[in-house]
Amino acid sequence: MVWHEDPDHPFTGIAAKLKRADQNIVNLESEISQFISGGDYPVLPHPDDKMWQEAVNYHRNKRIPVRFGVLAGEVVHHLRSSLDHIVWHFSDFPTDEAWRKAENVIEFPVFDMKPDPSDKNAVKRYERKIQGITNTQVRDWIEQMQPYNAGADVSDDPLLIVHNMDRFDKHRELVIVDSSAFIQFPPDMQEITRKAALYTEGKLPVSEHPLLSRAFKDHAKVTPQVSFREFGKRKTQSVIVGLAELFNEVSTLVNLFETQV
Repeated sequence: MVWHEDPDHPFTGIAAKLKRADQNIVNLESEISQFISGGDYPVLPHPDDKMWQEAVNYHRNKRIPVRFGVLAGEVVHHLRSSLDHIVWHFSDFPTDEAWRKAENVIEFPVFDMKPDPSDKNAVKRYERKIQGITNTQVRDWIEQMQPYNAGADVSDDPLLIVHNMDRFDKHRELVIVDSSAFIQFPPDMQEITRKAALYTEGKLPVSEHPLLSRAFKDHAKVTPQVSFREFGKRKTQSVIVGLAELFNEVSTLVNLFETQV
């Protein structure tokens, strides 16, 4: 029996959270699909079509249901909570009193900057989150997974995205979703597809913009979608694709730590 189907496994709570997160993603994908197909312009016309600008304006101004942000926030919260449960499982305290003193501070640390060894307070902030863990392999993995190890790509680290989205959703506002468009090129235009992805990330040289613009007008199929306004460095990211990316990352991480149970 695989661990996530074993009702007596120590990670059974994590399994339930991941299962619920997966269900929420599937349900949200269905609701978004119905929302788009039930409105005007489920597929945008060709850029040369006289209706192009009207369709773009329609989707740009279309109000996105608040429920989508709520469901996305629930997914993110289940993922963040799953990380914390890993730390709680491996934490061991000698007395109930010691546990009570630590229970409100232990969690899976997610740091975008490596604590300076000379800064005792910074080191303490990291250590107190995993203070009950004695398994050296678990401690090593947690450190290796810290976003600061990604260097210049730290903002795109999936764990940091989960951490920040959950923090914003709890303390400030709902996860923000908005209208955007998905641009698809024919399968034989892989190089153009690659350049389109670079353009979305702001990494395509300006000299190549005209070529991409012509390819867009001549070959692209544009469909509306619901996206996060911000997702790491990305200014827009499909809600479903983004949540699936985060889900897969956390699931892989959980499977790794399960080998130490």
